[in-house]
Amino acid sequence: MRSSIGSLLLTGFLLTSLASVWAKEVNFDEVLKNGNYMLQIGESEKAAAFFAAKVKKYPGSGACHTALGRALKRLGKLDQAKEEFKQATEVEPTFPDGFYEYGVLSESDKQWTQAAQAFEKYLELKPENAQRRTIEDRIQYCKGQ
Repeated sequence: MRSSIGSLLLTGFLLTSLASVWAKEVNFDEVLKNGNYMLQIGESEKAAAFFAAKVKKYPGSGACHTALGRALKRLGKLDQAKEEFKQATEVEPTFPDGFYEYGVLSESDKQWTQAAQAFEKYLELKPENAQRRTIEDRIQYCKGQ
């Protein structure tokens, strides 16, 4: 009994390690390129379907969840978009764009604390941001509400 539990733990550890290494090797800019093009040309429904398939294939990718959230946002499905952005921050807490997008929709929902925290995390993960000053102003605004 002990050896089967040990085997299960070892197998789980190995699978987790392999999945982690595999996920780091995937170029998500390339994986999402076609969907991003669809968004650029106004094919938001097609882009959402494309990104949903990528989320299903790569459920641990913050980039995929964020891309789907952006397509949903473009379609006006803000609650669903916000949920995808939140999911992005949970499955890949080092992916900055999910935090930014989650902050934007939290701010529009007047969830000031959530918005400020998301924007702060975004700046922590992406400190050399061209929009840093603007985002810092948004943080201050949210904290003042």
